[in-house]
Amino acid sequence: MRKVIVVDDTHLYGKYKGVMLSTVAQDTENHIYPIVFYVIDMENDAYWTFFYEKLKSIVVDGPDLCFISDRHKSIANGITKAYNHAHHEYCMRHLGKNLWVNHHYGEHLYLFYNTAKAYSSEEFSNHFVEFKNYCPEEAFFLEHELGFGKWSRQYFPNNRFNVMIKNIAELVNSMLIAEREYSVASIFNSIDKRFGEIFRERRVYVLKYKDNKFVRASEKILKDNMSEGESFYVENVSGDERKFTMFNSGCTAKVDLLERSCSCWKFDLVKIPCDHAMATLRLKHDEDYGLRVYDYSSP
Repeated sequence: MRKVIVVDDTHLYGKYKGVMLSTVAQDTENHIYPIVFYVIDMENDAYWTFFYEKLKSIVVDGPDLCFISDRHKSIANGITKAYNHAHHEYCMRHLGKNLWVNHHYGEHLYLFYNTAKAYSSEEFSNHFVEFKNYCPEEAFFLEHELGFGKWSRQYFPNNRFNVMIKNIAELVNSMLIAEREYSVASIFNSIDKRFGEIFRERRVYVLKYKDNKFVRASEKILKDNMSEGESFYVENVSGDERKFTMFNSGCTAKVDLLERSCSCWKFDLVKIPCDHAMATLRLKHDEDYGLRVYDYSSP
């Protein structure tokens, strides 16, 4: 699994009500992988902290671990108490909805999304300045009260790959909408049955494609990036076989193959060669080098 854990809660509608907490991750093929479910009376710091303490027996604490959630205070407090080294970031869509509903900035909401999804610091700065011109109070809140590291891709201290929202947890909740009216025992029996079938199917899939260097999701991204990179002019300016410079319509990008980095930051943050890197690999070797040889060891 990618070390990006999405945390969510959903209300139960049975006789005894309650709230079901859940953590969900994804594998490299973008399949959803439910990790833990937990039913409680109500959300508070004590319940969330207990939840995370139990989760630590499965998901080990570390600086390469990332949690994504909404802005419920008990979620953040529980992570802080149980996980000393992991990072926590807010769901981009949840913050956007808050700006739209509570602050009535729906007309300029796209500027916030552009800022949050920006890869490079220059791209981030350009979008944020534009957003700040239209929404100064919200920009102040995002910059000084939340901090850039809590919601933006560029300033997040770890790596969240391409996961910017918590929709994978919401999808699991929607799958269980009928079960949420059952008793607690019936809910978990249904979860065991439903996801047990999914995991068995997934295991068959993994065994079938285990000899492939790439899973299909990443292979499609690489092919698209290779196609987009066909228009680039590539030069080995420094004479270093691992460093190349890309030119296209006045834009310049620099790729370091050994460090797996690019000045556009997509290679660095998503961990899949961007269009600049694929153009470099084509020049350095041959047409399908990026698909045949690149070691996709990181999700």
